[in-house]
Amino acid sequence: MSAEEKKATSAVTNIWSRISFPGALKKKRASNAGEDEKLSVLSAVERQTEASRKGGTIWEAVRKADEEGFQRLVTLDPKNVDARGPVGECPIHMLFLYGTETHLKMAQYLIRNFPYTITQIYNLPEYYGEVALHIAIIKQNPTMVEWLLGDPLNEPYQVQQLTSAAKGKFFSVGRPCYYGETPLAFACCTNQWDIVEILLKYGASMDAVDSNSNTVLHLLVIQNLPEIYTKFKERWLQEQEEDNDSSDEEDELYQIEKKRVIPIWKRLNKDGFTPLTLAAKIGQAEMFSFLLEERKITQWSFGPVACVLYPLDQVDLEFREDNLEAQVGALEIIVQTAHVELIMHPRMIDLVNKKWERFARKIFFNRFLATFSYLMVFLITTILDQVRTETFEGEGEDAVIVDIEPSGMIVQGICTVGRMIVLAGAIWKGNSEFKEMNNVGIRKYFNTTGSGLLENSLSCAFCLTIYITNILRILGMRAEIAGLALASILGWGYMLFFVMAFRLTGPFVVMIYEMLLNDVLRFCVIYVVFLGGFSQTFFILFEQNGFGGFLVSVKQCFLGMLGDFDLDAYTETTYSYISVTLLIVYIIVVTILLLNLLVAMMGDTYGNIIEGATQVWHLERARIVFAIENEMSNEERNLPQNKYWTNVDGERYLQVEEVDANVFRKDKKDTGDGDDADEKSG
Repeated sequence: MSAEEKKATSAVTNIWSRISFPGALKKKRASNAGEDEKLSVLSAVERQTEASRKGGTIWEAVRKADEEGFQRLVTLDPKNVDARGPVGECPIHMLFLYGTETHLKMAQYLIRNFPYTITQIYNLPEYYGEVALHIAIIKQNPTMVEWLLGDPLNEPYQVQQLTSAAKGKFFSVGRPCYYGETPLAFACCTNQWDIVEILLKYGASMDAVDSNSNTVLHLLVIQNLPEIYTKFKERWLQEQEEDNDSSDEEDELYQIEKKRVIPIWKRLNKDGFTPLTLAAKIGQAEMFSFLLEERKITQWSFGPVACVLYPLDQVDLEFREDNLEAQVGALEIIVQTAHVELIMHPRMIDLVNKKWERFARKIFFNRFLATFSYLMVFLITTILDQVRTETFEGEGEDAVIVDIEPSGMIVQGICTVGRMIVLAGAIWKGNSEFKEMNNVGIRKYFNTTGSGLLENSLSCAFCLTIYITNILRILGMRAEIAGLALASILGWGYMLFFVMAFRLTGPFVVMIYEMLLNDVLRFCVIYVVFLGGFSQTFFILFEQNGFGGFLVSVKQCFLGMLGDFDLDAYTETTYSYISVTLLIVYIIVVTILLLNLLVAMMGDTYGNIIEGATQVWHLERARIVFAIENEMSNEERNLPQNKYWTNVDGERYLQVEEVDANVFRKDKKDTGDGDDADEKSG
């Protein structure tokens, strides 16, 4: 075996692993008997492997880098050039995939003699649309990229190559090789600026988007490549300036249209995200921090202190125009997706702190006092509503109620006023929630998380329960008691929303929430299995009667989990030894094992949350601030006392003072030894 054949063979493993992604392994029905029937049960990869080792075929010549045999096969039958493999590949693709020097020479021979092969694509779903240029870029071969685009014979195919889109499943969103379909996006996403320059030289469009409307900047956020992001943005700005310079003498209308070009870093993909908001959505902390910092404007600096402006577009909640939905901002995405590492960015903390100081704190405490007062009225009304005079006959345990007299007119009057206050408060709160729901949309209203979801859900549930309770009261139905009981727990549960804003108590509310939704829920799912099984078992052993008897058995098993069981009852059954044995097993499995497992899970939850208590508190406070601001109208937000931003040229900026304690140390380090610097300055 020649050296070239060894290189080619060593490359096979990588190529087969690339081709063997799920989706490419598809079975194909064969219509012929014998060998074709056998091949039908093999995967595409296995069939491709066998084909490459089948003597006398174009695929074997490609694998072995057999130039002489390859040229002979192509000359004898030019249709070999268009042969298709199991995953939709052509010989030109495999030559570039192997990528050895000999294989590339064979590829150049093929393109020179059959120029159209340069634009041949994979024609099956897994790698659909990929051309040789894509492969050359992935193989990090700028020489071949230059040849494919720059050779005079290939010039007619430049545009078709540069606009070819690899849209197969292998390149879809969420897959390891989601590089944005176009060759330029491939080069950027694989961190090859030298190839980017080549592509741009031959006319690749910097404004091209993929089928998800992602620009190259969106893709660079996903791939976490800040350096390429900076270079690409600068190059895009440079091209815009060159276009403007070249059109100085064009008509006025054209100049106006030029000014309407949306900057590439502000363009939205099909999900409505800019590169910055996309970084927030996917939790890309490094890119999010980079994008915030690269947009800042330094006003002035004095020693370690610098006055800096941060644009609030794409970051903060935008002002809603009439009948138009505001563009989603990074802060909104962070509070919805609970990316605590993003909310801990110093500028995001500054933004939330300014909002809290300017308007949120006052509104929050006013609401707290109003809610607490409202609940106290609700409580007193409920207590007075239950006041009555009872007449007993007999003494002690033998006493029997013989007469009940309702409360006096004064108490009834107070109750009536209290009910009206409770109903009025529910109507006012329901109207407020309806306005918010109308402003942001039902989906976004219930799509929040944490304190925002708690506040919205409890508010709606409480108001709805109060409405139903009053309707039942008017109709004279006793079911109002159940509604009133439910409203009581919902009303006081709403106070948890206010407790979450404090550093001291907020993490504990989060712990309760996490334990109920995760630990207790998992415990209940497993416990129901044991409860159903043992309840049925004891129901049979105790020979109880019907569904009522089964419910009694369920009750006994539940109390048994808590340690409340009557051992004598189990020994008095017909099969006492079996009953007692099963009771012991139940106690060991459920009371000892499952309950202690629940305690252990809760302990882990406590440890995880308390470790990041500060981050949790910042996130919950951001949610509360966002919920408050989301309920405010544009007029309320624009009030001078509520203004937390600085207006510059019609744009909103967050102004902060940054302190760099190492500024002078950095200067000394950069300029060398301090004494040497003094001598130079002298």
